[in-house]
Amino acid sequence: NQLSQAELASRLSYFLWSAPPDDQLLTADLTKPEILAREVDRMIASSKADEFVSGFVHQWLGMDRLDFFQFDTKQFRDFDESAKAAARREVYETFAHLMRNNGSLAKLLKSDEVHVNGLLATYYGLEGVSGDAFQKVKLPANSPRGGLLGMAAILAMGSNGERTSPVERGAWVLRKLLHNPPPPAPPNVPQLDRLATKPVSPRERLLAHQEEPQCLQCHRKIDPLGFGLENFNAAGKWREVDHDLKTKKDWPIDPSGQFYNGPAFQTYFDLRDQIAAKSENFARGFTEALIEYALGRPYGFTDTVLAENIVKQAQTKDFSIREFIIALASSREFARK
Repeated sequence: NQLSQAELASRLSYFLWSAPPDDQLLTADLTKPEILAREVDRMIASSKADEFVSGFVHQWLGMDRLDFFQFDTKQFRDFDESAKAAARREVYETFAHLMRNNGSLAKLLKSDEVHVNGLLATYYGLEGVSGDAFQKVKLPANSPRGGLLGMAAILAMGSNGERTSPVERGAWVLRKLLHNPPPPAPPNVPQLDRLATKPVSPRERLLAHQEEPQCLQCHRKIDPLGFGLENFNAAGKWREVDHDLKTKKDWPIDPSGQFYNGPAFQTYFDLRDQIAAKSENFARGFTEALIEYALGRPYGFTDTVLAENIVKQAQTKDFSIREFIIALASSREFARK
């Protein structure tokens, strides 16, 4: 069944504003593509669309995980509640800026600018930024920041508040960036006890579970990507060595690895470049999440054609975030009950 004009306006309004439609939207002829595009532009320019940014991005990237753990204040003195709040907001501000300025989704994989306030700039070691307002800052060459992989909030979600979890980080990259989710962990995961008291590096300790046949299959996909991010500590700060608090030993970081059945990488920067080259996979995962959010139900097998069409249309406009939204809002599925 087709939605009526009022129902379509309402669906669009709850999608982008989380609120009822205004008079202009109710009287617009949304069946005309140019009018629909104009209304979407008006809606995303409005501050009311901040509700879409926070609601959608939270759901898409699994941002609730940032609150799962208390960060160890002795180890991470400067990752306090205000730094954590600023780090979370960086994710939303970056997405909002790209959405409102016809920016490409691919900029979330690699970018030469960040959206930070004074506090977060200091945390990242960036000069000359002060105040509470978020602003666009050009990055120095060779900065590990820019894009989701360099954001403290994303990196902190791949930890337990005390140490990094390469498994958690690697699985997140596969799920959210590469559209290649690993299967859920089996119920009978063996403990890594035999190395618990041995002075081995964190990498060796983690690799030990690959000796277990029921672990190997998934972990050889997941772990290398997580190890590639080990230059960031549990709170997302850059480091060259991993200092073990218990043994007081320093382990040099080895971020090298290889994609499962794919190319090798030597450094975090190599890894980031290779992930950035897979923007079509990223666009597909993003589209599926957008469909779920807009239609208020889980993405299903019957949505495949819709997702393919949206990705194709957005690709003609350099994966502009705005174009994904317009493609979905003007689809037949969006206008049906």
